Amino acid sequence: MFFLGHMAWAYIWAMMLAGKLRGKLFIHTVLMFGVVPDVDILLQGFGVVHHTFTHSLFFWLVMFAPFFAVFGRKLIPYFVAVAQHFVFEDFLVGKVMMFWPFSLSYFGFHITMPSILDVALEIAGLLLAAAVAYFSGDLKRLLSLDTQNSLMFLPFLALVTSMLFYAVDWPIIPLIAYVGSSHLLATLVWAHIVLTIFLAVSTAQGLRNLFKPRDRN
Repeated sequence: MFFLGHMAWAYIWAMMLAGKLRGKLFIHTVLMFGVVPDVDILLQGFGVVHHTFTHSLFFWLVMFAPFFAVFGRKLIPYFVAVAQHFVFEDFLVGKVMMFWPFSLSYFGFHITMPSILDVALEIAGLLLAAAVAYFSGDLKRLLSLDTQNSLMFLPFLALVTSMLFYAVDWPIIPLIAYVGSSHLLATLVWAHIVLTIFLAVSTAQGLRNLFKPRDRN
């Protein structure tokens, strides 16, 4: 899936398991954790293969273990944000080495990306995430003058970077070359624009509060 879907579904699944932490989650962290398994794309120049060890449950259990020891159950929503990336999304759309290093087999349905199912999951995730954010109060919080919202720049940067990467570096034909002739791609582009604008506004609100003049009295 694209970063759009990974971020949207990371938020949805994290909220489902947040419990008493609802309204207190670091949303910027949840969104970044939703895409962090794809760091292997940046490591391909070092011989790392996409959808291998960074898409393994064991790998992330080991990575999170010390933090679970310190923070306990509070870390569950963040771990879920990472795990759903390949247990749910990439499993449905692609194939991942989910049980590395115990098994080097790939698991998943390996559906073409972008496809009707892929786009449907991306758009459904965005709409459902927006509804959850609205009814939970997170939408209001993320659009408020809150310094913490300046950290929404991180998922904003990740999303924009991924858009540029896929637009010009897609295998065989860059996506930008035929986006105008594909309703699926056009839909994805508009959905990405919507999420990008939201992240930009949230970031701007955080920066406004960070740099606004303080009353010295």
